[in-house]
Amino acid sequence: MSLQPIYGQSAAADSITVDNWLKWSTVKMDRNEFDSSETYIKKALTLAKTSHQTAQTIKSMQAYANFLYTRLRYPEALRISEEQLALGQQLKNDQVIANAYNNMAVQYRCLGNLQLAADNMLKAIKIAEYKKDSASLRRNYNNLASIFVDLNDKKNSLYYAEKSTQIAALLKDSLQWAKSIVNLANSEVINGQYNRAAQHLQQVTHISEKLNDRSLLLHAFVNLGDINNKTQNNREALRYYQKAADILKADPDPDFEMYTNYGLATSYDGLNDPRTAQKYYDLVLPTAEALMPKNDLKEVYLLGAAIQEKLKHPDIALQLWKKYNTLNDTILNETTQRAIHEAEIKYQSSQKEKAIVEQQLQLSNKNVQLQNKNRVILIAIILIIGLISICLIIYLIYRNKNQLIELNLLKAQIHPHFLFNTLNNLYALSLSKSDKSPEVVLELSQILRYILYECNTSTVNLEKEIRMIERYISLEKIRYQNQLEINMDMDGHLAQFNVAPLLILPLVENAFKHGISKLMEDGWINISAKARQDQFIFKISNNKLPDSDHHAQSSAFGNIGLLNIRKRLDILYPGQHELKIINEEEVFAVIMKLKLKPDPGYATPAQTGC
Repeated sequence: MSLQPIYGQSAAADSITVDNWLKWSTVKMDRNEFDSSETYIKKALTLAKTSHQTAQTIKSMQAYANFLYTRLRYPEALRISEEQLALGQQLKNDQVIANAYNNMAVQYRCLGNLQLAADNMLKAIKIAEYKKDSASLRRNYNNLASIFVDLNDKKNSLYYAEKSTQIAALLKDSLQWAKSIVNLANSEVINGQYNRAAQHLQQVTHISEKLNDRSLLLHAFVNLGDINNKTQNNREALRYYQKAADILKADPDPDFEMYTNYGLATSYDGLNDPRTAQKYYDLVLPTAEALMPKNDLKEVYLLGAAIQEKLKHPDIALQLWKKYNTLNDTILNETTQRAIHEAEIKYQSSQKEKAIVEQQLQLSNKNVQLQNKNRVILIAIILIIGLISICLIIYLIYRNKNQLIELNLLKAQIHPHFLFNTLNNLYALSLSKSDKSPEVVLELSQILRYILYECNTSTVNLEKEIRMIERYISLEKIRYQNQLEINMDMDGHLAQFNVAPLLILPLVENAFKHGISKLMEDGWINISAKARQDQFIFKISNNKLPDSDHHAQSSAFGNIGLLNIRKRLDILYPGQHELKIINEEEVFAVIMKLKLKPDPGYATPAQTGC
């Protein structure tokens, strides 16, 4: 079937004719009738230009550039892409310009000019980012990753390949995602991540089989073969290359045939079969030198040199080594790499500047919104803080009142408790008509005077408190006579400290009532009071009946005196006290430690000269 245009017909008819010729070009391409396919593209491009159909001219240029690229005619494809760029700039059409930059970058890469490839690809990316064109960005990032793979730049190749894959996943296009995954696998290979790369390529095989995409499946098989060769699994590599060869028998493709034969040659070389490797290598070299991208061609030369060395052809091996080194130096020279990295750094810097500007705009908008809300929020915060403050003040007043009431109640309990014990002692003496009764009354009056008149303040001098303890002990000595031994050890300047009144007395009472009173004879009490810097340590210990069980001691500890002390310490000295109970078989002891502030007006004997 042939379609011939009638020149001079309407623009709509010319447009339809161009579309038809482009469709026929695709049909011929699928049938591997490449000459006919190119003829139809040329006719479509000529008609679009002569009829001044801009959109159709752009469409035809894109189709022709793609055709030439697939036929590995990179210089011609580059020329068409340059025309496409010029037209896009003339029309000020960003989409056309971006596509032209992308095409030129791909073609420069195949021609071995990686610097121009990177420059053009970064230009395409900037436009796509500005236009928020996700599909183009996926393709551009993918192609830029390929350029960094050629440079063996592990970090950047993986970075851009992953960005391409992420965009493809958001687009929910399985074909585009698979294309990005192929390139991601290549980046993972140069990073030594062979297992991840193989897993990704296996995913590509499933997608390509589902979509019946021959080209994608060939990509997967060839790359899986390459991974296995790199990991010395040469026989497994042969299996994948044979799968690719079987597909190509039914549907030839010079590009894939070239890479498949190269892979087979590499596999047999790895299996130390240089003769079979040479057979496939001879199929590769002529086509590769004419069509293969320069970065891949240098690897072909390197493989050939290795094969020739094994075949004992050092002269041929040397020639191939020289070709490899010359081409490698051209592609990967230091100036090129520096220029590419500088371009990439400029791109990243521009991206950061753009992000900063966008953030500043967002902040400005947010500031305007916040200013409208700030007054209300500020008033609300002030009201909340005020309410919390009032509640806190009320709570503190209420808590302090409760603590004061509790302290007064606890202190009030001490008076009858002490009087009850002392009067019991006096009663016992009066029954025996002891001459000590007047002395007891006198000591009791001194103690009562201290309790009633000197303990009305929040603190009393520690030395006075100890003196009152000594009077109480003298009363108890009268009662127990020679049955009791009491040892007292006072150390430090006790007078320099003030302490809560009647804090020590319950400890002494406890020793007499619940310890010594149970013994018939040989009772003893040891009392130690020491003042060290800002700490007062009071220790009292007494013996008890050997058969005193745990229940008895627990009951003793639970009496009014000790219970009052614990409560008062928690209120008066929170976090500044320690009350330790030691309950052994024949000994019961209490150690109380207080952190006290010395009286600044107190002068030690050394200071007064006494």
